[in-house]
Amino acid sequence: MGWISNARLNRWLPEWPAPAVCLLLGYLTFIGLLALWYGGALQTLELLAYDHGLRGQALPAPDERIVVIGETETDLHRWGYPLSDGILAQALERLAEGRPRVIGVDKYRDLPTPPGSESLDQLLRRHPEIIWVTKFGNFAAHDPAIAPPAALADTDQAGFSDVPLDDDGQVRRGLLFLDNGRQTATAFALAVTLRYLKAERIVPQADPDHPDQMRLGTTTIPPLAANTGSYIHADAAGYQYLLDYRGRIRSAQIYTLTDLLQGRLPTAQLADKIVLLGGMAESLRDDFHIPVPHILVDSPADDAPGQIAGVLLHALQINQLLRFALAGDAPVRGLPDVAEAGWLWLWCLIGVGSVLGRLRFRGVLLLMALALATLAGIWQLAFRHQLWLPLVAPALGLSITAALSGVYLSVRDHAEKRALMKLFARHVAPEVADALWRERKQLMAGGRLLPQRLIVTVLFADLRGFAAIAEALEPVVLMDWLNSYMAAMTELIMTHGGVVKQYVGDEVMALFGAPTPRWSGAEIKDDAVRAVRCALAMGERLQQLNAGWTTQRLPTVAVRIGIHTGPLVAGSLGSHRRLEYTVVGDTVNIASRLESFNKDASEAAQRPCRILISAATFHMLNGRFRVTEVGQVQFKGKQQEITVYQVDGISDY
Repeated sequence: MGWISNARLNRWLPEWPAPAVCLLLGYLTFIGLLALWYGGALQTLELLAYDHGLRGQALPAPDERIVVIGETETDLHRWGYPLSDGILAQALERLAEGRPRVIGVDKYRDLPTPPGSESLDQLLRRHPEIIWVTKFGNFAAHDPAIAPPAALADTDQAGFSDVPLDDDGQVRRGLLFLDNGRQTATAFALAVTLRYLKAERIVPQADPDHPDQMRLGTTTIPPLAANTGSYIHADAAGYQYLLDYRGRIRSAQIYTLTDLLQGRLPTAQLADKIVLLGGMAESLRDDFHIPVPHILVDSPADDAPGQIAGVLLHALQINQLLRFALAGDAPVRGLPDVAEAGWLWLWCLIGVGSVLGRLRFRGVLLLMALALATLAGIWQLAFRHQLWLPLVAPALGLSITAALSGVYLSVRDHAEKRALMKLFARHVAPEVADALWRERKQLMAGGRLLPQRLIVTVLFADLRGFAAIAEALEPVVLMDWLNSYMAAMTELIMTHGGVVKQYVGDEVMALFGAPTPRWSGAEIKDDAVRAVRCALAMGERLQQLNAGWTTQRLPTVAVRIGIHTGPLVAGSLGSHRRLEYTVVGDTVNIASRLESFNKDASEAAQRPCRILISAATFHMLNGRFRVTEVGQVQFKGKQQEITVYQVDGISDY
């Protein structure tokens, strides 16, 4: 990420706090996901999540109220195809003998299939409990309607079997009513259910608060909207509802047509039940794909989506409608659009918050995993209470905002570290640089150091007689000679925890106690002690350098050092093109004047390293060094005198 400079980052996001930028990234992610959401790009994934929820839900006991008579391949060979009206009448007569509440026939029969057509018509007129399937059709899609048998025309003993299919061919929705502008038709499953509920004196009613919604028993069934749940611009024609696929039946409740006609079905077991008669032979191609593996309680477990005959799909729908009316089960519902957007925004915010704590990478991954697990848990809990929340979009929002915010914070940290290290890395010890980085939140804002008041010990060191030496040496020799001196002094300053503020010719300025503030008196005293120790070490190192220069026939020098402790203001000056760490205040002036004080005196000229300190620094040393009082001195431009001391060495005590 070195290609992103601190200057470029500041131009992009000038002076913005990191949380504000992360919130902006979260908002942009939110807007992008909303666009994908309402564009339908996430619908397939959300529907897969819905299917997973269906397969993981707790199931009630099998519905013993429903018995299925299936027309199998063996039945087709035994009784012929299509089944004649006479055979069909015989089968229905046997069923009626068992006195079920409802007999639902899932076989199209708009045209007579003799022989026995008259017998079938007479039977249908005698048995109002028989409900026949029809097809509503879609003229625009060249899908013609199919009427019921003529004997049931214009009666309430017919219902359509049309079901809406999703783009992947799965059946997740059921229909209660359809209206083509000329007529309103009732679904086969609802017609069968209402006939059964007639004995319970339960009839459809309008919801008191929402007259356009149907109530069955105590349960109001809101019509499915085009954007219910994770559906986007779905075809919501008619009165649709979401199938919950919680119904199950036993294999023992399914019989064949041959079982019925040859007396192997105990008709006494049909009393007061719902009997559905329909095709189950594969060759009839009356199969539907459903998002659950099976509906039989004794079927082998299988995680793959299932395929069931139309008559069994009707059984599932009837079971769900009965649970609405008699058990008070709630229909699956989604959130309003505004609430769904708020749900998505919440998880985008959580994604932002997961990285603002500045945890390590493993910590962020663990926090993300915990957040995703929480999202999945809340989603599953809501689904068990028939509330369909978005899952994929919030998971993406959480992950994308966390990733973008994490990358941004990493880039920002990298840029700030480059800026900080550009100011200090070459002039401080590695441990000091690490301390600066750990405290960057208190030190930096927008790529700049925050101005702050500090108590600092300032050290100035200047070579005596440098001007004459510079005139005598060749430029290359001079710079090599001076670099060897500066390198040695810089290493000592950094070793003693100081910061090299600047080089001016042969002069070195160092700070002890900057740029990280010192809060306690003990820390400030320690800065002063380290500065004086550094000055003594500089004198010793200079003696070693002089010895080497003598053998190389190079000039030898002495150094004057001035040290003062006091308050100053520190910060960075300049622009993004050139930024420097700067300190201002009278403390700097006093340290500089201590260094140059009485520099031409004969005593100063005789010493290879003269160290002068102020009274302020002296009182910080607690007797650790041998000092000699020089006297009261009034520097130029100062109204008050200060006491000056000369450091002679480390104390023996």
